[in-house]
Parts: sequence; structure tokens; C-alpha cells
Amino acid sequence: MTRICIVSHSHPRLRPGGGEIAAYRQFQHLRAEGEDAWFVGATVGGDASRLMGAAQRLVFFDERDICLRGEGMPGYVMEQQDPGFEDEVLRLLDRIDADLYHFHHMWNIGAGTIRRLRALKPQAKFVFTLHELIAICANHGQMVKTSGELCYAAGAVECSACMTEHGPLNFLLREARMKELLGLMDVLISPSRFLRDRFEAWGIAPGRIAVIENGLEAERGPALDAATAARLSRRFAFFGNATPTKGLDVLVRAAALLEADEDAAPLRIEVHGVTAERFAALWPDLPLPANVDFKGRYRAADAVAIMRRQGWVLVPSVWWENSPVVIEEAKAARRPVIASDIGGMLEKTAGWGLQFRVGDPDDLAEVLAAVAGDAERLARIAGEVPAHMTVEAFIAQWRQACGLAAPAIEAEPVRSLQRKRRVKA
Repeated sequence: MTRICIVSHSHPRLRPGGGEIAAYRQFQHLRAEGEDAWFVGATVGGDASRLMGAAQRLVFFDERDICLRGEGMPGYVMEQQDPGFEDEVLRLLDRIDADLYHFHHMWNIGAGTIRRLRALKPQAKFVFTLHELIAICANHGQMVKTSGELCYAAGAVECSACMTEHGPLNFLLREARMKELLGLMDVLISPSRFLRDRFEAWGIAPGRIAVIENGLEAERGPALDAATAARLSRRFAFFGNATPTKGLDVLVRAAALLEADEDAAPLRIEVHGVTAERFAALWPDLPLPANVDFKGRYRAADAVAIMRRQGWVLVPSVWWENSPVVIEEAKAARRPVIASDIGGMLEKTAGWGLQFRVGDPDDLAEVLAAVAGDAERLARIAGEVPAHMTVEAFIAQWRQACGLAAPAIEAEPVRSLQRKRRVKA
């Protein structure tokens, strides 16, 4: 039996983002298969304050499901700022004493922590999933310049011109540190070919990165019949957070254009995950058209069911994205996607979705106007939506990439962290 430790920058019970949800599903499925699987997810800021006492560092949802109070870290260095806290994180991961550590980010864990753990565990296998471009891009890993423009390649001089507080030599050193860290990994995983290609262009050896889409724990929905298509053909929905890079402002501007166009077919756009108040705080000068309805927060487990009540799913992000979980959810719901024409969004919707020019509300409005009310087109494209990647299929591909066989025995009893080492036969 293999002891596996899944490490995430956040815990999905508190902050259910795409990467941490994928990590937690992996953990749960491995436990169900009989592996001795552990999960360590971090929490920072208000979530940490609500969950823990002032001096508390850990919360155990159960003995192998652990939430770690983090302290945050600047994206430029990706290192713990408090050496004492880095020691605490290192001790926790060391005491778990895993045969395989799978990191789903370095945020809140720290590149130095991982590097030191590698030195302590030369016999363990280390796996790293590249959920975004933080190793390449110090600006939140999104390869979007501080001016708001898309960035197509990193370079010491170019990055210094973007983030002027750091000189070119600093970026050369950062690149060397990040490449050294990734070089310590036994297995590198990317959920998209786009991200893999970006890392290979940056200098990671071709063939080093395995492309495995994140698994989704959802049943595939029924095919869209003509009557349902007619009922839903004017219904569109956005799912996500109110961050500037998600393109929600682009969507609202497109909706306003359609509302002002007397010749445009009427439509309804639901926004899930964002309140009208939060939107107004980010874009105070952007009025909300009547055809946009803010629904607020939703549970990730409900996303597919909500999508089945819509005709189209909208992904208007203005950064590259890697492999948005919302696209996999749309596949499970059998609903076509209208997405920005770049990065992982273009890759994941090619052949069955519709695309518009990134950041262009006029082009998005044209696409929305062209499909609104066209039930026949909706039904046809919905019939072309491919199946999503299941968690079972992900685990099978992950095992192959890691050279890890499925367990042949039942899960052993939970062992306490009080014992630092296991006795190995």
C-alpha cells in the first residue's frame, strides 16, 4: 500500500476554487480505492481567522484531512516570509512520511518548503500539477502584463519592464530557482496542451510534462431534446468569481449592447458566483443592464445541475486560463460553451464550442445575438459536446504517469501523526 499526500494551496471546504477541488477529488477517490491518502490544504486571511484561534495552525477535518493556516506569500518569490513558519509546514509534511507527495500549487506552501522536503525524502516520489503559469510569470501566474495586455513570452528584460520594482537580474534568478524546483519533480502534470506548450517554450524539456485533464465527479446529463432546446435557447449563464481577469465586465458590456439594440433577440444572462454588490465594487462606473441577473454564490457540487437549466455557458476570461473547470462542468451538463478565443479556453472548446475575440464586448454581443433563440443550432451543438474527464479516468491516467499500481488490499487503519516514521517491511 502506498501512502500518498495531496497538497493544495487552499482547502476546498473553505475556498472552493478549481485547482483545490481537483486536488480534493483526487484525495477522496484514492481513499475510496484503498490507498493511504492524506490531504493538506492551506487557508489564509479571513477564512483562517474564522476557522482557527489566534495561535492555532491546524484543523483536522479527520485524521488524514488537514487544513493548515498559511500566512500568504508574494507571487514574485513564492517563498514563506517567516522561516519559523516554513519549518512548521515542513515538519507537518515530513511527519506524514508519504511515499508520494503530489503538489497542486506552491502558493501558501512555498518553493523553499518543497525543496527542503525533497532533500528530506530522497526515496519519495514528487509530483507537481501546473495549474497556471506562476513559475514563469511573477504577476499572479497569469501572463497578463500589469498594463492589462496579454503576455506571450517571459524574458528578464520584458518582465522587468512590466514589474518595474524588480530588475532583469532578479528575474533571471527567479527563473533559475523555479526551473531548479520543477527539476526536482519526478512527474510534472498539466491539465492542458496549451500550458504544457508554454512551459516547453520556456525551457522544460519536451516530453517531461504529462497532459492529464482534471477529473470531474459528475454524471453526464441527458441529451438535449428539441422541446428543451426551444425553452432554453435564450438562456445564458456565467459561473465564476468577480476577479478582473474573468471578463465579467466584458460580458456585462456585451449584454448592455444587446439591450440597447432594438433588433436583437431578447435573452437572459445569469451570473452565478458573484453578487451585484461585488460587481459594482469592482466596476462602479459600469451600469447593469436589465437582461443580467446576479445569483450570488453557489455550491460547486450544484454547478452541473444549474447548467442544465441554461442553454449556453459563457467563459469570457481575459487571461489565458489553463483548463477551466467550468468547461468540464459544461461537458457533463451537455451544454455548449461560448468562450474567449485564447489559451486553454480555445483548446478545450475547439470543435464543439463557439469563440469570440478576447476582451471584445462587441464581438461577444454578435455571437450572443446570432445564437439567441436558435433552438435548432443549440440542439445541434449540444449534441456535439464531448464527454467530460471523470475522476476515475483521471486517476487511471495519473497512476500510469506516476508508475503507481492500484492497491490490492483494503485501506489500513488511520495512523496518528504522533508517529513520525512507519516501520517498513
